[in-house]
Order: sequence, then C-alpha cells, then structure tokens
Amino acid sequence: MVDYDAAVAAVQDPNADPILLAKIAYENPEFGANVAVNPRCYPGLKRWIAEFGDERARETLAQYGFTAEAFGGPVQDQEAPSQAALQAAEQQPADAYAADQYAAAQPAADQYAAQQPAAQAAFEEPVATNPYGFTAEQALTTTDQMQIAQIAQYAPELRACIARNPNTYPALIEWLGQLGDPAINAALASCQ
Repeated sequence: MVDYDAAVAAVQDPNADPILLAKIAYENPEFGANVAVNPRCYPGLKRWIAEFGDERARETLAQYGFTAEAFGGPVQDQEAPSQAALQAAEQQPADAYAADQYAAAQPAADQYAAQQPAAQAAFEEPVATNPYGFTAEQALTTTDQMQIAQIAQYAPELRACIARNPNTYPALIEWLGQLGDPAINAALASCQ
C-alpha cells in the first residue's frame, strides 16, 4: 500500500513511474484525477480510470476527451478472442463508416507519404500480431486520436508506426520516447 505522502509526491512528479501511478489510482481512488493528468499516465491507465475511477477523475478525463465510451466502451477481458469469434469477425461485411473514414483519410496519407524522405522507406513495417485487427497502415495514417491511443495500448508491435504518424498527439509521443525501445526511438528521430 502506498502511503499518503508518497502518493502525493508521485502524482506531482512528472517523471513518476507509470506502474506506481497505476497502483496509486487503484489503491487510492481519490487520487484518480491527479494520476490522470500526470504526463506519465499511459493510455491504458487513463481508460481504466475513465471507467472505474471516482466521479472527479472521470470528469477530469472527460475534459481532455477521454471517456470509457471513447475507448470503445467498457474494458473487456484482454485474453485473445476465440477462434470462432475471429472467424465470425472475418465473415461480417466491412463497416461502411470505417470504409468512408479510410477513404477520406487516404488522400492526406498519400500526400504525407509522398513528402517523406526516402530514408523513411528503409523502415521495415512490423507484422501486426494483435487480435484487434490494427494494421501498420492504420497506425501510420489514422487521424483518429482515440484509435491512436488504442493502437498504442493493444498493439505494442505497432508503436514504432504510431511514432511516425504525424497525427499522434504530443503526450503519446513523449510516452513512446520514454519506453526506450530502439525501433521507436529510430522512428521518433526520423520524424524530427
């Protein structure tokens, strides 16, 4: 259990350990709003606070555009989906709204790709292994901030791609830089 004074110090520290912040939010719900605005509070923790935090924490996150609904509704069991669920998802027709969003974003993505130096072409695109269906192309081109946060949370193999996406919000870029992953660091360096 984190004592009160240590919790106060941690939520005010811009370099606090994200795991300590998660522990504080879980053990001391009254600190949820303070944890949520800490720059080291990662997207998954914000999602948890948006769903399970106290009213003040949920209101604070809502002011920044983070709500449980914005993350796709309630937190689901994070185990891999069953084979039957994956087959059912493959058999469903593509969502027309998602197709329209992709088509609308594609010209901007093509223009961005044309402007990038040839050195970026040397990046090897990761193979998406997440059960949520996120792809490298989505991670590189999406303009939806909530989707970028979800990719960062649920598809760690695509974090280098979202680091190269010009639409990734600054707080997430900062968090990615703190992970110490060489692929992410190279992607961040190429964008500067």
